[in-house]
Amino acid sequence: MGKSLSIFLLMTASSSVAVEKVPFVSLLASPEKYDGKCIQTVGVLSIEFEGGSLYLDQASYIVRAFENGISQPFEAAVVVYDSENTEAQVKRLNDAYEGKLVRIVGKFQAINPSKRFLSTRSTFSSISYIQTLAPNEGAIFGNQARCL
Repeated sequence: MGKSLSIFLLMTASSSVAVEKVPFVSLLASPEKYDGKCIQTVGVLSIEFEGGSLYLDQASYIVRAFENGISQPFEAAVVVYDSENTEAQVKRLNDAYEGKLVRIVGKFQAINPSKRFLSTRSTFSSISYIQTLAPNEGAIFGNQARCL
C-alpha cells in the first residue's frame, strides 16, 4: 500500500468539487460553517472495523477523546469487503494509517443540534483522498485533491 490512497472513487473526475482548506479546530468549533462542503484538513486517523475517527491530535487519539474527533467512513469493513484475505488487508490498512497524522479530503457533514439522537459528532460523508504526513511534509501538499 503506497503512502497515499484514493478511496471510494466511484464517481468520475468530471464531477469533482473544489476543496477548501480548513483547520481541524475550526471543524470542531463551527461545524455548521462547513456543512456540505468539500474540505481538506489534517488530523490523526483511527481506523475501526465499523467506523473510525479523525482526531485533532495524537493525545486525543490515544485517549479516544471523542469530543476532539470527527467520524469518518474509512472503515476496515468497507475497504476489505471484497478481499479474499481480509485479515491481511485489515493489517495492511492499520499499518498504513492507524494512529498516523494524515491530510484528508472529503465531504463534511455537520451535526444538526436538534437531531443528535443517532450521532453526537459531525462526520465526513465521504473521503476522496488521504495521505500520511511525515514531519515538515504538510506544506507541500497544496490544493491538489478534489472531492468527488
